[in-house]
Amino acid sequence: MNLRLKILLSLIAVFSLYVVIDATIQQLVVFPRFVSLEQREATQNLQRCHQAIQSDIEHLDFFVHDLASWDDLHRFAVDPTRQVGSEKYVDSMFRDTDLNLLAVIDNDGNVIHRSFCKADSEKSLASDVFPTDQWPLPHPLLQHADDSKSPKDRKIGGLLMTQYGPIQVASRPILRTGGKLPIHGTLVMGRFLDSKAVQSVANQISVDFTVSPMLAETDSPIAANDIAGANKTELPRHVTAMRPQQARDVPVVITELDEARLSVESILLDLKGEPILRTHAMVYRNISQTGRVAMQYALGSLLVAAFVVLTILLLLLQSIVISPLTHLSDRASHIGETGDLSVRVNVRRSDEFGNLARHFNGMVDNLADTQSRLIDLSRQAGMSDVATGVLHNVGNVMTNVNVLSSSMSNRLERSKLLGLKKSVDLLRENEHQMNDFLLTDPRGQKLPKYICQVTDHLETEHLEILQQLQSMSTNLQHAGQILESQQKLATGAQVIESVRPNKLISDAIGMLQASLDSHDVVLKVHCENLPEVRMDRGKVIQVLVNLIANAKDAIKDIDARNREIAINVFESENEELCIEVVDHGCGISATNIDKIFSSGFTTKPLGHGHGLHYCANAAKQMKGSLTAHSEGAGLGSTFILSLPIKNSVPEAV
Repeated sequence: MNLRLKILLSLIAVFSLYVVIDATIQQLVVFPRFVSLEQREATQNLQRCHQAIQSDIEHLDFFVHDLASWDDLHRFAVDPTRQVGSEKYVDSMFRDTDLNLLAVIDNDGNVIHRSFCKADSEKSLASDVFPTDQWPLPHPLLQHADDSKSPKDRKIGGLLMTQYGPIQVASRPILRTGGKLPIHGTLVMGRFLDSKAVQSVANQISVDFTVSPMLAETDSPIAANDIAGANKTELPRHVTAMRPQQARDVPVVITELDEARLSVESILLDLKGEPILRTHAMVYRNISQTGRVAMQYALGSLLVAAFVVLTILLLLLQSIVISPLTHLSDRASHIGETGDLSVRVNVRRSDEFGNLARHFNGMVDNLADTQSRLIDLSRQAGMSDVATGVLHNVGNVMTNVNVLSSSMSNRLERSKLLGLKKSVDLLRENEHQMNDFLLTDPRGQKLPKYICQVTDHLETEHLEILQQLQSMSTNLQHAGQILESQQKLATGAQVIESVRPNKLISDAIGMLQASLDSHDVVLKVHCENLPEVRMDRGKVIQVLVNLIANAKDAIKDIDARNREIAINVFESENEELCIEVVDHGCGISATNIDKIFSSGFTTKPLGHGHGLHYCANAAKQMKGSLTAHSEGAGLGSTFILSLPIKNSVPEAV
């Protein structure tokens, strides 16, 4: 498959993937937003219908509020037998305001006046909800005894169901002008929520809105035209599932009838908080249809744009990229097949391809010199690797020297020498009365014992500092041996000497003793009684110092009781000297065990990854091996240095 076809297929794949992703995003992200917006709008339309019904109830309440504070009505409620004119006024108001219910009830529930009829008839209607003689107490419209509110704010309004259909009602306590107490009854007004009222709400909101009484559960279709007559519809089961758990918890159910219409259903509650009416609105899905059309146009325009862009890109790539690359590839293939370095790439351009052609020609001109430089760089890289190992080992030695120096400095700062000087100064002050001072003065009596104690302490301190100086001298000598060994290796000379293994271990530990003591590390050495072995002592000590220092770093952060390093020296069945360094520290994970001896690999925050790499190379140069074992992270590790006992002469570098 040539480059041109690969680019073509890649561009087609990229644009196809983009189109698929874009279409998927539109279908899964964008279109659901249209649907969600449409459903919210449908829900709001139904809620506006509910609010319109509630607004009618509030308007009715305003009318009740004005009439309930009328003094003539107050006097009529107190003594209806003396207020004949007031009763006629009430009847006139009932007829003129299109009310279906107007009742005046005293505080005991007795009916003072009651008018209840349909809009097209003057025949009084009988109803258990609004009795003609006395209303039962408590009645939902006669509960105005709430003392937490002012009298004029004690209002009741809502829906009630009668055998003639639902009715919008409002009641207020009958007060004097200005809302003054006492209360002398209740004024109740109501209008039927009939088909005319529902149609008025539908026209006001511009929604196909219907309501129907909630009678029973059935699967009958949704329909309600005359909710105040005989055509009462039963409640579908999917609507009865909406029955609220609380009085104000009224849910909404949205059903997709088809691609063009949504059915939105909910319920209305009566004054007791019980559902009495099922409301239904039919909403046309204009938003989702508009969104679907917009998405189709967007997808179509995207396909057209993709085709146009793809064609233009192919033409541009052919002219700008593919042709120069083909020319360059032909010239490179010719040079590779024939070895003719006189061939040049003739691309005269000022862009990246022109630079590539010029650099390619320069590369051919300098090919021979480059090969020579690569050989030199390879040799230098090998020398650099050796130098890195030497610097790492010298760094270990200098670390030990710094620890010893710091320890001696701290010891001298805490030395008892200053106290001894004070004692001498005290003796000098009393040299003319020395006997009296030593025998009678309390300070003089304690001074001989104190001088003895200080002398003993200084003697111990002197010995310890001498030991640390000896250890520092040994470390510095070892640093010199490292450098001397490297110089001899560079000239091909080897430093082979006979060494007892136990002395070798002792020397390596001595170089690290101060650092081990500063971290409370305990060493347990088990060394078999082995004869002297001929080896490069300096190189073996460098390896052991690295291994012991790594073991110390692995356990320095664990519990002090477990900071223990075991060093086992023994002869294997293959007549090899084996030195085993065991710790119970952080261990080595399975993924790192194979990379532990690689150059530059380290798990220490401040490590460089040269120590174990040098150790492995040094063991190989001495015809031995260095292996690592660990059960996993946190389970400790074991390093085994194996060296031949016979013919143990290292390879020259």
